[in-house]
Amino acid sequence: MGTAKTVTVSGLTLGGTAAANYTLTQPATTANITAATLTGSITANNKTYDGTTATTIATRTLSGVIGSDNVSLSGGTATFADANVGNGKTVTATGLSLTGTAAGNYQLASTSATTTANITAATLTGSITASNKTYDGTTAAAIGTRTLSGVIGSDDVSLTGGTATFANKNVGNAKTVTATGLSLSGATAGNYQLASTSATTTANITAKNLTVSGVTANNRIYDGTTAATLNVASATAGGRCKRG
Repeated sequence: MGTAKTVTVSGLTLGGTAAANYTLTQPATTANITAATLTGSITANNKTYDGTTATTIATRTLSGVIGSDNVSLSGGTATFADANVGNGKTVTATGLSLTGTAAGNYQLASTSATTTANITAATLTGSITASNKTYDGTTAAAIGTRTLSGVIGSDDVSLTGGTATFANKNVGNAKTVTATGLSLSGATAGNYQLASTSATTTANITAKNLTVSGVTANNRIYDGTTAATLNVASATAGGRCKRG
């Protein structure tokens, strides 16, 4: 490629009835060779949601290269159209260029190229605490707090829902509590998935207080002691839980 490049002419001859009276000097001239145009294309790597539009170029391809010329597509920065999860999302690469020993003979039709790739949901881990309770004859438990780990930046996503139960209904300390049916909510929840929709923690079930009524003391004859006998025929315990 170049401008005003020397062109060497050879093989010109003279014709005509008087040609033998002349000699011919082969002329010299100049002309330009302009760059051939190549079209660049790319593929881009899929990625897991990270809150940015950045991605990486997987492959770079050129169409229009002549013969075995040493020229290739290089460089460039690729970005998704937006940062959110989705399939077949547009990716645009800019700043593409040519390299190789024959690169000077070519130009790119465009230093940018587009393709598609996927952004998949990032995985979050949910954890809970559960409230202690007084024995009520059931395994039901109340979730105290819900926490997420792995949220990117200030994304609006939170752990919600779920039903919690103790392993059994009996009194005890540090009893296993399992929450199921947990889910995600918030404006950016669609960019995430839960590693599990269940979580475990521990909490206590303490003994329930009962109130006894209907107990009376029997009258007696003085015997020099403080001993008394009780009549429990009408005794009842208030506050008992139904059998479950």
